Amino acid sequence: MLSMPGTQPMQPMPDFKSELNQFLQKHTKRPLGKNDIEYTINRYGHQQQAIVKLHCMDGQEYAGHLCLDQKSAEKSAAEQALQANAHLVQALKEAGSGKRPAPKSAAEDMADKRARMEENPALTPKTELNSLIGKIAKKVLAKGETIYVSNRIGNQYQATVQSVALPDEWAQRAWAGELCATRQKAEQSAAEQALKDIKTDPVLMAEAMTVKNKQGAKVPVGKKGWGYMMEMMKNFLQNGGTAMFREAVTTDFVTGSVIEWKGKFGWIKPDSPIDHEWAKYRDGKIWVSKQDLSGLEELSEGQRVQFKVYVDPSGLGAEETSLA
Repeated sequence: MLSMPGTQPMQPMPDFKSELNQFLQKHTKRPLGKNDIEYTINRYGHQQQAIVKLHCMDGQEYAGHLCLDQKSAEKSAAEQALQANAHLVQALKEAGSGKRPAPKSAAEDMADKRARMEENPALTPKTELNSLIGKIAKKVLAKGETIYVSNRIGNQYQATVQSVALPDEWAQRAWAGELCATRQKAEQSAAEQALKDIKTDPVLMAEAMTVKNKQGAKVPVGKKGWGYMMEMMKNFLQNGGTAMFREAVTTDFVTGSVIEWKGKFGWIKPDSPIDHEWAKYRDGKIWVSKQDLSGLEELSEGQRVQFKVYVDPSGLGAEETSLA
C-alpha cells in the first residue's frame, strides 16, 4: 500500500471499473462487448490521467484525476462516469429494489444533457486544480486532500472546495462556486474559483514553477518543464478544448517502427531519439492516432513508418504518418 511522507497510508480505491461495467450492463440490458468501453491513458510528468469513452452511451467521455499508476487512473475515470450518470445509477438501483424512481423534470433532464455536452472530457477545472496543487505541494495528492462539498438549493446545486495540501492559511480556505443545474457542474465551478485565486497569487505560482532536485533543493522548472506544460494547457483551454494544442517538434520526417497498434491508436519507436525534453517519458515511444495517418486506415506491429513529431500536453505524438 502506497503512502506519502507525513501522511496516513492511502486506502485502496473502490473498484469503480467493475461498478461502471455493472451499471452499463443494466442500462443497455445486454452483456458488454470489448468495444463498448474504451480507456485512454495520458501521462503528465510522473502521473497518469485516464479518459473513459462509453461507446454504448453515445460516446460519452469522462476524465479522471491525476494518479500514480494506470490502474488507479482508470478507476478514477470510471468514478467520474458514474458520478455524471448518478441519476441513472440511482434509478436502476430503485428499479431493482421495487421502488419507483422520482421522475426528473424536463428542465433538469435538459440541464444534465447540456452539462455533459459542455464539459471538456480531456481537461476540466477539477483536474487542473489537482495538478496545480500537486505542483505547489511537491507531491501526488492523496485521496481526501482536496475536499468538495455540494449542497442542493431548490433545483440547483452549489459546491465548495478546500485543499489541506496547500500551505499555511491557504489550507483553511474554501471556495464557493456558482449555482448550477448539476452536482458535477457545481464542483467544476468551485474549482474554477479556486484556480482564479491561486493563479493570481505570485508566491503560490512561484512555488508551482519549481521542482526539487536530487539534493532536495528547489530549482526553477525551465521552459520545457512544468511551466511549459501549463502554458500549453492555457492554450488548450483558449482554443475551446475541442482539440489538443500542438506544437511542431520536427519540420522534417523522421522514421521508426510500429511497436504496438490497438485499432485506433498505438506507439512508434523512432530510429533515433527525439531531441526534446519530453522524449525521456514513455521510454522514448511516440504516440500515434488513427486520425493522424496519411493514406492509411490502420497500422500493424513491425511496420516501418515516417512521420513528423509534435508535442501537446500529453507528450510527444506523430502526425502525417505514412509507410516509409
